[in-house]
Amino acid sequence: MSQGKFRYHQLAQLVMLAVLAPQQAFAADADSDKQKQKKAKTEQVEKIQVTGIRSSIKEALFIKQNAVSVIDVVVAEDIGKFPDENLAEALQRVPGITITRNGGEGQKVIVRGMGDGYNVTTVNGRRVASENSGRDFNYDTIASELVNSIAVYKSPEARLQEGGIGAVVDIQTRKPLDLEGFTLTGSAKGVYESRTGDTQPHASFLVGDLFEDGKLGVIFTGAYSERTIRNDTYSAAGFYDEQEGVTEATLPIDKNNDGKIDQANELFPSKIPAYMYYANAQDVRERMGGTLSLQYQPNDWIDLSLDTIYSRYTTNGNRYQIGFVNYDEDWTPGTPLFSNATFGNDGRVLSVTQTANPMVELLNLSTPRKTDTWQVGANAKFQLSDALSVTADVSSSEAKDQNNGDNRFIVARGFVDSIKIDYSKNNKLPDVTIAPALNADQTYGAHYSYNSGTGVTDKVDEAKLIGQYKIDDSVLTQLDFGVTYGKQSKGRSEYSSKNASQFSRGGFYLARDKYTFDASSVFKQGDFELFRIPKSVFVAPNFDNFLEGENSIQPNPWPSFDYDKLLAFYRSISAEAADKSIVASLNQAGAFEVSEAVTAAFIQANFEDTLFGLPYSLNLGLRQSKTEVTSEGYSYDFSKLQLDSAGQPTNNDWRTVKRISYEGSYNKLLPSMNFKLSLQDDLQLRVSAAEVMSRPSLDQLKPWAAPNFSTKVNGLPQLDVRYPGLAPELAKQYDVTLEWYLADSSQLALGYFVKDIDAFIETKKGKINFGGIDYWGTYASSGQYGANINGLEAAWQQSLEQWLPSPFDGFGIQLNYTYVDSKFDDPKLKNLSYTGMSKDSYNAVVYYEKYGVQARLAYNWRSKFLSYPGDWGGDSWTAAYGQLDASASYDINEHLTVYSEVSNLTNERYWGYVKQPDQVNWLERFGTQVAVGVRGNF
Repeated sequence: MSQGKFRYHQLAQLVMLAVLAPQQAFAADADSDKQKQKKAKTEQVEKIQVTGIRSSIKEALFIKQNAVSVIDVVVAEDIGKFPDENLAEALQRVPGITITRNGGEGQKVIVRGMGDGYNVTTVNGRRVASENSGRDFNYDTIASELVNSIAVYKSPEARLQEGGIGAVVDIQTRKPLDLEGFTLTGSAKGVYESRTGDTQPHASFLVGDLFEDGKLGVIFTGAYSERTIRNDTYSAAGFYDEQEGVTEATLPIDKNNDGKIDQANELFPSKIPAYMYYANAQDVRERMGGTLSLQYQPNDWIDLSLDTIYSRYTTNGNRYQIGFVNYDEDWTPGTPLFSNATFGNDGRVLSVTQTANPMVELLNLSTPRKTDTWQVGANAKFQLSDALSVTADVSSSEAKDQNNGDNRFIVARGFVDSIKIDYSKNNKLPDVTIAPALNADQTYGAHYSYNSGTGVTDKVDEAKLIGQYKIDDSVLTQLDFGVTYGKQSKGRSEYSSKNASQFSRGGFYLARDKYTFDASSVFKQGDFELFRIPKSVFVAPNFDNFLEGENSIQPNPWPSFDYDKLLAFYRSISAEAADKSIVASLNQAGAFEVSEAVTAAFIQANFEDTLFGLPYSLNLGLRQSKTEVTSEGYSYDFSKLQLDSAGQPTNNDWRTVKRISYEGSYNKLLPSMNFKLSLQDDLQLRVSAAEVMSRPSLDQLKPWAAPNFSTKVNGLPQLDVRYPGLAPELAKQYDVTLEWYLADSSQLALGYFVKDIDAFIETKKGKINFGGIDYWGTYASSGQYGANINGLEAAWQQSLEQWLPSPFDGFGIQLNYTYVDSKFDDPKLKNLSYTGMSKDSYNAVVYYEKYGVQARLAYNWRSKFLSYPGDWGGDSWTAAYGQLDASASYDINEHLTVYSEVSNLTNERYWGYVKQPDQVNWLERFGTQVAVGVRGNF
């Protein structure tokens, strides 16, 4: 048994009989005489059945008000009814949180500008495995109906999981003993997608009951949904810009109509990008999941529980695309002919017609996901005395994304009479007319067929032993302490085609690689020589109204491929070449597993007293963690490498790939402080400070070493290498908030935060020694510079029941605004924004709840943010985006409710640009989704 497994089982045995459920060390108040009344009130509120918008807000504000740290909470409006269908979209209503989208659907969260592995996600206080190939958690994998609440811990406490400079996000499922008795709820709805015209099912249920006089509770939930999300997109690259060094993307204009291009006088800068693509994505997404929870309290001093959660999420990720080139590529046969050009005042080409049988590429892309995620947790809490309690918790979680080379990137080449492009009308997109329009009966030649895939398996095991000691009649009211052990192992397998161009150029590569093949289908088109793809391979277009909402003229719908028939065609030419070069095979160099074993101990002291006559709460904590990293994978056998006097290998047996393993470790001590001062009963001041960390990305830890002996730097061969002992990024964090709780469902709050990142992990270059040989290395290491991220959060939630007469007293509002700014320490980056961070974002919600009617209108907006620094032609940005959603319901009686939900009510565009807004490099339209359903509660 490995040392890590031994430690895990040792700690698990202390948990006694594999004892059960979610780590509820997430908030317990002292039992001093001063606190008993507060605790009784807390326990009473926790057992209140939350039903409705106002009740949900009230519960969330109560939790926030009684916490010592800076926290925001989203609570389900009823059993199986979360405020938004998607967890990420529910979290974007929280101040300081923005999200990324996948096909219009929320997927990942960014907290105070920090995403990409800077946040930690737990379920019931436990780390949960993720099928994401990095450290991020994909929130679209869990159905919202399975969730009771989500807490976002913005300021750390020693008792919370370390590893997130951004935040700790804890997803809580429902506790069985919170039920009042037998409970059965269910909902069913049809979801209409405006772009596909499809209506698809979505259903969920919860059944639970209490037994043995309320000492034993059981809850079982399930959810199923299916959606076809259509996403119309435009993308482009290569905008002429002398300042950025992009001078190759000029248009060759035949101004004198002699059929030739004068390289000295007929190459012009252009607003028209070098590459243009249009795509129609139709992604069938199926989500199913369930939870099973048991809780048993035989007496006042034992609380046992078991929680399980399972989710399966599958998508086919189909994308049908066309593309064409608007400049003379050196590596592509033939020279396109451009004429009929018009020019803008700045001398750039605004419109042009491409003739002489211009090439249009037809592409099929697919990126399917087949994910399974589950977690099992067992927990036992023993109240050993009035003062001392001990909680033992064990859990295991696993996630898989099964992809054995199922991604497709297929390109065929077609030819048309002309392509007319007009960018002179000041629309976001140019007018594009392809003549004749592409169809399934035209002639297409084989070009590129790349199959790939990354399979991910993630496993997390944890064991915790937590103690809590309460002290009466003392300023020190409570001590929280504990030890935890967790091991996470994330493995990736990589599949890819060995030569995606094997059937390009009409057999050129087949002959070069000495394959026997059938050349009878080869045809010529100008300077091109290609295999003619049979018409039976193509499928007629299955969409219309492309990019509806844009004022510009778009290409007519185009056909797609049947991949199985295309592969059969390749095999008819050369079965051996198709199977060896096109069918994806395991790439050992891309397969690896990174394991992190984290042993942690913490102590947190909680104080309560008065300061200048004002009550305060204070917690001071220390969390010590040791992280041991093991990185296993495949690499060259450097032990066999021998070099001659010129620094060149004298043998080839070192190129044999073998399995290797590297180890590394680091220790970190993280202090934290949270202080809450009650200026008056409803007015609180919070001050927090902590040291936090985020661990390196998995790509930076994989066992990778790739030498280059052909090109030397400073007289040394080159080596690209990774080190598993790479230290985490560290930061100091500060928060100050002022919160005024105006009423049960009303609050006014203002907060200021700072995240001072010591140093980023960056790519360095320099002399290194690896395997006894000196190289000029490229490697990841802690850098010299960090960054400062600071910002403001303002929120106002107001129930108008005390302000307006009936029936208008059912109205309420929720408003919040976040400002985030960043400044890099590196002087070279002083004018660069933090990637993925919007400086401004806000939410505006108006709701109504009375007479059995519930309605909500919610608008979310975020300002532009940097997408990719140093793109082709300058930095690329994602433009500001706002989305309006609406929902309404009516209670027919105490058991039945009918409801409707609308997402993206105004069919907003999502778009980005390179350097300046008139250089649009991508634009998407998701359409509107409308749901109508019924909900029952018995």
